[in-house]
Amino acid sequence: MSLDAATYFQHLKAYVNHRYVVHDGEGGHVILTEKYYPEGATRARTRRISLGLNGLGMAFKLDHDQVELQRKKAKPALFHFLDDNAKPWSKRCDFVVFRTEGRSFVADCIEFKSKSLTAEKIVPQLRAGVCWCRSLKRTIEHYTGDARRIRVRKFVFGTNDNPGAYLNGNGQLNADPSIRYFHFDEVNGRTLSDIDNASVVEI
Repeated sequence: MSLDAATYFQHLKAYVNHRYVVHDGEGGHVILTEKYYPEGATRARTRRISLGLNGLGMAFKLDHDQVELQRKKAKPALFHFLDDNAKPWSKRCDFVVFRTEGRSFVADCIEFKSKSLTAEKIVPQLRAGVCWCRSLKRTIEHYTGDARRIRVRKFVFGTNDNPGAYLNGNGQLNADPSIRYFHFDEVNGRTLSDIDNASVVEI
């Protein structure tokens, strides 16, 4: 059964594993947080950005580490019934923000990068994020009948102040023009609907 955007969001919220939800959209925004190591540093720092919503929203951290696994530098499998060792589905982007935008239902796949914008990791990680969204959508549809078209966008947010060598004239990666780059300072505090990416995939 095809549901309107707000109803589909509420159903999705009821179905998902909340260990992976890092912010529930309360207060009209989502907060994305990640630990990282600055170059030469021995201690981790925390990067935090706030992204505004024009409707309902929640943020997943697919690169989620369970507390008991952090010491082993391991991540829990995205699909616990599949072997996660170097398989295509073991790749993941950092965050997926599900949100409503008027009558549309949107998924923004976001990767954080502190250093280089080389494509070797960024492109497959964000491609895997889209695959995960498609898998989640199909799983829910197969089991419940709940259906909804989802508009998916891909972003990389980073610290590179001179990204020109990696980007085309529209701020998209040369290696994959569906991925839009922004510096962290450009997006922090902005509303997601105002952060542009002309490339949208419908699933």
